[in-house]
Amino acid sequence: MPANPTTMADESLLMKVPAWWNCMTGFEEMRDKARLVSEQVLRPNAEISDREGTYPRASLQALADAGFGAVTIPKEYGGLGAGCSGFAILAEIFAGYCASTTMVWVMHTAAVQTLFMAGSEEQRQRYIPHVVRGQIGGLAFSEPATGGHFWNVVSKAPRHGDGYLLNAHKSFVTSAGEADWYIVETNSPDSPLSDPLMFLIVENNQEGVVAFPFDALGLRGNNSGPMKFNDVFVPEHNRLGEEGGAGFYNDTVIDPFFLLGSSACWIGIAQGAISTAVDNAKKKIHADTGQSVANYQVIRHEMAKAQILVDSARSMLYRVAEKMDEATRKGELLSSCLYPLWELKTHAADIVIEVTNKALQISGGRGYLKGNIERFMRDGRAGAIMGPTNEVLREWIGRTMIGVPWL
Repeated sequence: MPANPTTMADESLLMKVPAWWNCMTGFEEMRDKARLVSEQVLRPNAEISDREGTYPRASLQALADAGFGAVTIPKEYGGLGAGCSGFAILAEIFAGYCASTTMVWVMHTAAVQTLFMAGSEEQRQRYIPHVVRGQIGGLAFSEPATGGHFWNVVSKAPRHGDGYLLNAHKSFVTSAGEADWYIVETNSPDSPLSDPLMFLIVENNQEGVVAFPFDALGLRGNNSGPMKFNDVFVPEHNRLGEEGGAGFYNDTVIDPFFLLGSSACWIGIAQGAISTAVDNAKKKIHADTGQSVANYQVIRHEMAKAQILVDSARSMLYRVAEKMDEATRKGELLSSCLYPLWELKTHAADIVIEVTNKALQISGGRGYLKGNIERFMRDGRAGAIMGPTNEVLREWIGRTMIGVPWL
């Protein structure tokens, strides 16, 4: 009978994967803390959120309690000050346990960073301390009229007294009805600027704020349902930045942080899926041969193909995150990183589909049953259609390659 490689005991013959290959140097302690809270809280709650479509509030609070509520915000404001690199590492780790929690957290982090960058000192002091303790922020951008082109909206908020009267129909809002506050993208018909886009902070409990149910194939716990803002009065002190000109923050904060965080999420899902499939293959023993599924060469080759895809995307993730941090240190705008972020998101959202499919194939019939593998597959499928879609990003990449304006 051939030897079963999964039972070999001589560790001197085993190849050791370098620690730096799976985590950027200097973030090991943070990674270990993130894995601990993920094992203790995110993993046991993931199946419940998926099955019942319930918002992962307990998991989000656990992340805040662990110090991850304001991960990119400077320490002097109570944040972790971990930068884009820390954000990317954490998002990947969390996604390997619960993708719904992760996407809520990614959108929350992008909202908090936008508030910090576009907001006044008074707004920072008013919101960030609560965020550190567990309040959740959201982004209400996409509208039915413009679909995945979330940077173009048709809603308006004209001046009204000492504020604005907001009427907007939003199509997909992560944490709809669950976030404590939202940054709503709309247009100012009164703006003197060429860009009428304007950001308004709206509290979840304000009169006229309505959220609708979310029932989807995957990411079933993140409540990414429609919202309507019906004659919502927003005081002027809840306007972020100027009356118009918010497109600047789309390019320099919203897009960079969303693309980085969501890419890390797809990579984490892919790693979670293949790791689960490998573990199952090592444990499953065929009674007729006495061999594990992992002992078949064809299975090991599929494992290797999947891991190479994950590692290629992770390498892109780390390089882009490090360059974003470098740009920040130099005082450069993060819009300078958009092109590699487009490539990163496209690649990550493509490989998660391929890797989760391989994970299911490796797992056989058991992978097709309700459980971790099929959940990873459903959750990961959202990446390619989440705006900017992979088709839009490939068009922008292609236009850039031939030297014409990308938008």
